[in-house]
Amino acid sequence: MRYLVNSFLLSLIVVLSFFTSVTFAAEVPKPKGSSIFIQDFANVLSEEQVKELTNYAFQLEDATTAQLVVLIMPNIGDEAVEEFSVKAYREYGLGTKEDNNGALLVVTTEENSDGNRHFYLQVGYGLEGALPDGKVGRIIDAVAIPYLKKEQPDLAIMEAYKTFFNEIAKEYNWDTAVAPVTVVDPDDDTGFGIPFPIIVIIILFVIMSFGKGGRGGRGGGSGGRRSGGPIVYPGYFGGGGRGGGGGFRGGGGGSTGGGGAGRSW
Repeated sequence: MRYLVNSFLLSLIVVLSFFTSVTFAAEVPKPKGSSIFIQDFANVLSEEQVKELTNYAFQLEDATTAQLVVLIMPNIGDEAVEEFSVKAYREYGLGTKEDNNGALLVVTTEENSDGNRHFYLQVGYGLEGALPDGKVGRIIDAVAIPYLKKEQPDLAIMEAYKTFFNEIAKEYNWDTAVAPVTVVDPDDDTGFGIPFPIIVIIILFVIMSFGKGGRGGRGGGSGGRRSGGPIVYPGYFGGGGRGGGGGFRGGGGGSTGGGGAGRSW
């Protein structure tokens, strides 16, 4: 009898251990709104911020066919953000079918059981050259983390998005516009960004860079791209159309090798 009781208890422990170790997969929410680009299910961004990022997204897709999408959720449970972001990227079908040139920024605002919140960029095959893992990590560290430390996820998303926008535009030699990026000192409690004189110097550098002409064409990409390329800060990170109207846009792509990087906050 004792043997049977011990066997039963052992089996019960094994079963309970299995269920407590299972991470329940978070569901990818269906896109809302008239476009796929900014999916804010945690109400982090203001209406004006959503409009600004959506405008950048439409411009980028029209000029390059690349899609840069934001997905903000309260939480994804304890599922690994790397796995969730791949799932979301594929379900949203980002990028074109030919180039798979999409990128998905996944942000969560509530702590999981480990006390972590996520800020992670998932990159499709077609943008791995523009946004390799190391560069993505450096961008997040320099641009997003200072705002996240100040509990300003909206500004972290805005500035990181514009930086990724610039990197993708540069990859496609698109010199029509540069998204201005403001970086703050994480240890500065004043909330001010880059000093005005530095901003002026950066703007002048960008204008002079455009005047000198662009670099060579993007290898393996679609033809007919414009020359030149936007620069956020010279050498700072290293590494290396359709109408702009409404209507829901999904790229038809969705292939990714799991490239990307992120940080907890």
